[in-house]
Amino acid sequence: MSKFRNLIYLHIFIIFSLNIVYAQTLGKRFIQPVTSTKTSPQQIPQTVEPFEEYFALEEVINPTKYIIGPGDVFGLNILTSENVTLSLTVSPTGDLLIPSVGVVNINGKTLIGAITYVKDFVKSQAYPNAIVDMTLLNIRQFQIQISGVVNKPGFYVITPLTRLHEIVEQANGFHQFAQEYNIRISRVNGENTVINYLDFLRNGSLAGDPTFLEGDKIFVPFGNVEKEGIVIRGSISGRGYDIIQKGETLGEFLQRRARFSEKADLESVTITRIVNGKEKFLTIFPKDFKTTVLKPGDAIDILSERGVSVNGFVKAPGGYTFFPGYTSSDYINLAGGNTVEGDPNKSTVRHLDGTIEKGQSVLIRRGDVVVVPRTRKSVLFGDSSILEISAALTAVILTFIAATAK
Repeated sequence: MSKFRNLIYLHIFIIFSLNIVYAQTLGKRFIQPVTSTKTSPQQIPQTVEPFEEYFALEEVINPTKYIIGPGDVFGLNILTSENVTLSLTVSPTGDLLIPSVGVVNINGKTLIGAITYVKDFVKSQAYPNAIVDMTLLNIRQFQIQISGVVNKPGFYVITPLTRLHEIVEQANGFHQFAQEYNIRISRVNGENTVINYLDFLRNGSLAGDPTFLEGDKIFVPFGNVEKEGIVIRGSISGRGYDIIQKGETLGEFLQRRARFSEKADLESVTITRIVNGKEKFLTIFPKDFKTTVLKPGDAIDILSERGVSVNGFVKAPGGYTFFPGYTSSDYINLAGGNTVEGDPNKSTVRHLDGTIEKGQSVLIRRGDVVVVPRTRKSVLFGDSSILEISAALTAVILTFIAATAK
């Protein structure tokens, strides 16, 4: 029995050892680099590097506009007596090292220009009769500096396709005193450009949301609060100061700045403006937003949407959301109905224009006040029962008779 058990153990050990040897052999087969079987001194190594980083593109790269720089990765295919494919990365100096061919500098060239240049270089230096194809496999990353009036100035990693709004997002957005219409871009070649980012916010103009190259610097200047500042308050998010562009209208400002709350009432936008040393209040209706030019020092108030107030002898007096088509009876019901002392049939509705209507069938407008009065019984006798009222009346009559009797 023990010999039989030993044979079983030996058999298991042999199988286990063979599996290990097979796995090692199989692994070596899969990790062997791809090499040519030819021994020609001009043989080009066939190597393909893995790519781990890819980027979401807003559109296909335009080969006449994309500028090559360090870190761009190319695929180069040279077809002679055999097909050879290489993965090549532009060096920090802008060079492309092509095995068995040489070094060619393509930094600063357009994509189409670099491809043409490399193909001609390969044919002139090593393979005059080869068919050469080249394509961009992956795009580079580099750092750019943004300074000035952003919430987190510093250096950020971008690609040649990263736009200004993405860099601003990385910098936690603009400070409220930023001149967003006067963003300055300085380039390595000495060129300086002014970007109006507000054009991008207002109408989506990509000229106001450009891409960048290595060495570019972004500077966001401070605005003058006294000469360019306004304040916005009320039923919006992001209340506070802001810098406006000269000639900017209320409509343009609200379009690029305001994020309204659910109860914001655009029919009740008020601008407080100092005129000749005195405050002047301007009520601006939506039809006038695009023609109302803002001035430094303006205070814009976005009021909450006017609801409907239900008061008087109802169970739950207070403010209620405006529902088009509701009557005073509907709002009395929303308020829990009238109390014992309340008389809904004699309810009054006060409109914003000062007019008053009575009854439960009055059609309610935004901002109306519904009042349910007390019943006459409640006014005279309060919570007294019929018996108490009768007794009180009897006592009054008897007292009157006794007082007048002779």
